[in-house]
Amino acid sequence: MESTTLSLRPATTAPVRQKRQRSESDSSTDQGNESQSGRSRRRLDNLSCRICALMLSHEGLKSLNSSDGFWHRNRTDCKASADAGCGLCKLILFAVCSEHDEDWVYEQRLIFRNYRLPRSVSTLPNSQQMGLYGLQCSIESEPTKPIITIQLFAKKDDPIAEIVRQRPLRRNVGSSKAFAAARALIKNCINPKNPHKHCQYSRDTVLPLRVLDVGQPGDPHPTVKLRINDMDTRAKYLALSYCWGKQLGPSARPLQLRRDNLNQLVAGIKLESLQQSIQDAIFATRKLGFRYLWVDALCIIQDCVKDKETEISRMASIYKNATVTIAASTSENAAHGFLTQKKHPYCPDYEVRIPMENNVTGTMYLSTGPYEPDHPLDKRGWTLQEFMLSSRMLIFSDYELLWQCKEVDLRSVSTRGLEYLQLLESLPWIVFDNGAEPFYGSHEAEKLYIWMTIVRQYTGRELTNTDDKLNAVMGITSELETLWRDINIYGLWKKWFIDLLAWHKPDIGREERRNLKRAPSWSWASLDGAVVYEGPITSEDAVVKSLTMQTVVLICRMLKVNEVKQDKVNTIVEGTDLEVPEAELQEMGLSFDDVEYLLLGTVKIGADTEKGKGLLVIDVGGGFYRRIGLANFEDMGIWEGVNRRDITFEAKISN
Repeated sequence: MESTTLSLRPATTAPVRQKRQRSESDSSTDQGNESQSGRSRRRLDNLSCRICALMLSHEGLKSLNSSDGFWHRNRTDCKASADAGCGLCKLILFAVCSEHDEDWVYEQRLIFRNYRLPRSVSTLPNSQQMGLYGLQCSIESEPTKPIITIQLFAKKDDPIAEIVRQRPLRRNVGSSKAFAAARALIKNCINPKNPHKHCQYSRDTVLPLRVLDVGQPGDPHPTVKLRINDMDTRAKYLALSYCWGKQLGPSARPLQLRRDNLNQLVAGIKLESLQQSIQDAIFATRKLGFRYLWVDALCIIQDCVKDKETEISRMASIYKNATVTIAASTSENAAHGFLTQKKHPYCPDYEVRIPMENNVTGTMYLSTGPYEPDHPLDKRGWTLQEFMLSSRMLIFSDYELLWQCKEVDLRSVSTRGLEYLQLLESLPWIVFDNGAEPFYGSHEAEKLYIWMTIVRQYTGRELTNTDDKLNAVMGITSELETLWRDINIYGLWKKWFIDLLAWHKPDIGREERRNLKRAPSWSWASLDGAVVYEGPITSEDAVVKSLTMQTVVLICRMLKVNEVKQDKVNTIVEGTDLEVPEAELQEMGLSFDDVEYLLLGTVKIGADTEKGKGLLVIDVGGGFYRRIGLANFEDMGIWEGVNRRDITFEAKISN
């Protein structure tokens, strides 16, 4: 795999990006107290180091372009140079120590090479051979193993531009060149002679019930119409993932499929009657050489409850079987489109001023990590399952058209694009492949972790209609029910039910509305807003006696809150942090003294220490209990001599 920019991307062999925690003394000693977080631009010290000046000279570029590379400083000397004010040494020191602190022995030197030469340097004219595209770094002990890459940019009228050849990046997602590169990536991924092993879900497959027919590829006068398919119609199709957004005004009602216009849309659709994002998706479908496009607003009857329920239940297969999903990532509203948006050119966060010949100063911009897009689409609840279920995606991003499939990490369709941070939610492809080897531990532990991650990612997103809390993730759950041979009950898996009861809200003090008509109190789906898990329970104490959509009965140990010294318990949800505010308890004729602790199990802390994890529950009458929070038990001695008993949780409230 390619080396990355300053902060390494997660590898495809691990589902989580993990970073070694360094002590405060480590950070301040070897990294020059230089924080790299955030995107605000900061001017570093002038370049004053003799070695760095040589590396960025024409003479140094000859070494950077050679197989031996340019030999820089060892760690001790780099630290001294950074302390003396060399901005580039300071950045190099931070970058290497952040990710490879233990690998960089003090006496070993760093070796830099030019990164991403457009073609073999031997075939380029001398002027182009001198171009610097980035600094790829290795350590003397393993000189051929790249560990970081620092990307360099310069503005075209800057004195350093003669050497630093990358320019600030202008948005280019809809050009013929970008689409040609995308077509090549699609062709390579689905090549019948050598297809990507993990991207084979979406072969020629049965079309969804309805698709947009945007015309035969190459048709000089294509039309758009709704096509209703027979059950055995097989063809490739694309799917659109996009934000609907708010209606811009009473007269701006978007065209959608309804019972009274179905026949009209089958006869034909005027392109200009569609919202701009759908027009852009049709344009992209044609440029990519495809005929059929699935768009929810035009392929699901929006005023028919039965049709919506049926088609929502098919979302998993629709996105999984699409040849490519088009992600309109930058558009907050379907009326705005995603191909022609204007943005200021991208330039990395950090500047280094470089004294040059003839008393002029050049300014070089250095990337401080892979670019992490901030897409409106990534904030919407419905789009998580579209993202996770798709075999291949073309993401119309801030500056570039991006590609991702199950075997290729997020990248630009161009070979000269930015490095991108692989988001956690895009990693767990193994979750849909029972034949794959686990990334770590057992398959069961991995699946549990991934589901906890899905819940965290999903509940942190926004839903226009909060009643869609379970519907918007139904595609994932229905797919996993088949693969995992398990039942998902209100967002919790039957086989890990006790583990998955231990969720809590991360925002201390923030009260979220609970909707018991949507889901029972024990389900995270009953609560609006984000929820998280801290990790699996090591040893379960509670036992599931009965578990159905209507009834949950546990055999467990319980204690009244007022029977326990509070220094023995660290409640995550106390007072205003309760999932149910104390005022609501008062409305029910209860107080916090009526709350009981329910022990779920224990979590191992270190080699010899365990702490308990449990729920806060209240008796709501009729022999039924309601969950109102989560608690940690620092002293498990409080449970000695407490007998187990059956308790029944109240069901979801009927509408």
